[in-house]
Amino acid sequence: MSIATYAWGYGGALITVGLLDGLWLGVIAREFYRSQMVAVAAENFNMVPALLFYFLYPLGVLFVALTPPAQGWAQALGRSALLGLVAYGVYDLTNMATLKAWPAKLALVDASWGTFITAMAGLAAYGAMTWAAAPPASR
Repeated sequence: MSIATYAWGYGGALITVGLLDGLWLGVIAREFYRSQMVAVAAENFNMVPALLFYFLYPLGVLFVALTPPAQGWAQALGRSALLGLVAYGVYDLTNMATLKAWPAKLALVDASWGTFITAMAGLAAYGAMTWAAAPPASR
């Protein structure tokens, strides 16, 4: 696959993660996370590490879940979901092991969300890469 094809995949994953996580953390589950993280949340949100995550995580989707190229959307979905479960699961379990207050309920919800959002990012990346790799006449 060409660099341009991977760039399309990265863009698909980046947009998907940004939009879905913005909706999830900013609207749907905002109060849940606030109530669960009250004992460990920083008083002031630090944008730099957050932006680094949002730009790096789609690279993980591309190069861990989708390389070698997935052989269909189901494989892309499965690999990406597994990556999300492992990445978010490790984060949440480490927090449960090392922080005074990281509730199991939060870990379960967050790891489930991570599995879902990574699966969706993988599907978006796969779709974008499939489109970009197709001959121009068939797009």
